[in-house]
Amino acid sequence: MVGLPPLFDASKYIGTGFPEHPDFPTAADLLAHLDRLGVDRAVVWHTEARGPRPVAGNEQLVREIAAAGAQDRLIPSFAIAPAMIGERGAMDRFLDLVKGHCVRAFRVWPKGSGWSLRDIAPIMQTLLPLKPVLFLDVWQDVKKEEVLSFAAEFPQTPIIVTNPMWVHYPVLYELMEARPNVYAETALMHTYRTIEYLVHRFSAERIIFGAGYRSNNGAAIASLAHAEISPEHADLIAHGNLQRLLEIEPPPSTPRPVVGNRLWHRLLRRERLGMDIMDAHAHLPRTASGWDHRTDFDAHVRDTLHNMDGIGVRTMIVAGMEVAQLDSLEGNTYLEEHMRPYGDRFRGYFAFNPEYAEKLLPRLDEFFSRPFYVGFKLLNDYWHIPVTDPRFAPMWEYADAHRLPILLHTWQSQYNAPRMVRDIAPRYPNAIFLLGHSGASDRPDAEALVQENPNVYLEWCGSFTHPADWRETLERVGNRRLIFGTDGMGHDPAWELGRLLSLDLPDETFIPILGDNMRGILGRRR
Repeated sequence: MVGLPPLFDASKYIGTGFPEHPDFPTAADLLAHLDRLGVDRAVVWHTEARGPRPVAGNEQLVREIAAAGAQDRLIPSFAIAPAMIGERGAMDRFLDLVKGHCVRAFRVWPKGSGWSLRDIAPIMQTLLPLKPVLFLDVWQDVKKEEVLSFAAEFPQTPIIVTNPMWVHYPVLYELMEARPNVYAETALMHTYRTIEYLVHRFSAERIIFGAGYRSNNGAAIASLAHAEISPEHADLIAHGNLQRLLEIEPPPSTPRPVVGNRLWHRLLRRERLGMDIMDAHAHLPRTASGWDHRTDFDAHVRDTLHNMDGIGVRTMIVAGMEVAQLDSLEGNTYLEEHMRPYGDRFRGYFAFNPEYAEKLLPRLDEFFSRPFYVGFKLLNDYWHIPVTDPRFAPMWEYADAHRLPILLHTWQSQYNAPRMVRDIAPRYPNAIFLLGHSGASDRPDAEALVQENPNVYLEWCGSFTHPADWRETLERVGNRRLIFGTDGMGHDPAWELGRLLSLDLPDETFIPILGDNMRGILGRRR
């Protein structure tokens, strides 16, 4: 894609009620964020409208947009709830507000409220002459059958499913297959080639651009910029589809040049960044995934190399995806043998599942005598083995003796929460503990572990699952204690790289993260 089309974000919000530390307390805060990322306009809801009586929050929304003078850039989206029907005067106030501000976008928040989509049918019937567009967040625990029924009852009403990610894809695809008025929004589509898959299966007309939560930064923008689709399809996704549904006058639709020489700007222009990036967290599959039906391993590798070259990754450190389920020795042997023809473009993590310790331990010297394997990988959540299991002790000791890194899948769980490493990391000071996903929703615990132990590092990919500002995290731990990884080729590497480079920080902050830190760790090997 040459340049970027105008960007119309389908999923923004203002107000102090969400999240715990608000992303955009005021319209001015949101506008500054949109300006920094180059987003032209956004559909916006107010956090005060999410309760059972949303009318006051909707009124607050239009007041704040008007006070900021942003009526052309911030398009109001009103929350609706069935309690409005029984509340005296609420529907009259609501309809006056809708007509007075020509509102076409509406949202529902049924989670935890005890009501379903069926309960808002009378409101939707009242709104039908105004051609409403309904935004439905996938995290609202709305059942598939409920959406199918509702979409069938209101076939002329577009239903935009916002914030779907990989766990939601099977249901999302069923909904889109069954109901042509169901659309998918891109904000949390961080998985590899998902946009291309949706274009191929459902057409570009069914995809709506969204940048989503503040913690996503410019991830969705970078993913769209690097999607291998036509400029016409990119234009539809970026703004054309949402403008058509809301019947909003379009801006000039010619791609705009991306001006600037920051790493972020170069990434959007699909230029080389001028450095050799090391991707320290990746996987390669032998079988098909939900969005990629190839089963030929070498085809996966060739496509991965194409992607690496596109964003400037010189070396990727991989683990086989199958080691989560298969015999670790067989999986590790297969990965090394099939990566050998590609030289130093790939290095590997040796998956150590203690269920196979009797097979693995006698072979460690053999595997690590060759250049491919550079450290260990643990997938405790997948193996259902806690990281504190004493059977890991020989692996910790080996990593300590040889100064090897261990990439741990860390998440808030009973198997690999960061706090579970608190007594392990100090015991093996020469081993390097890389906290995959930076602890995810447990990032505060992961940060504390890094601050307490010089041999513990945060790892980048998947860390968008915690809303904390990464600028503050880097202020606390420093940019020498973060390792860049993408979780490719499950995640979209451009999505994860864009999320990092679009942080409001100088490029000098990113340079160690993108490769120097990991190269320094590998250089300690004994």
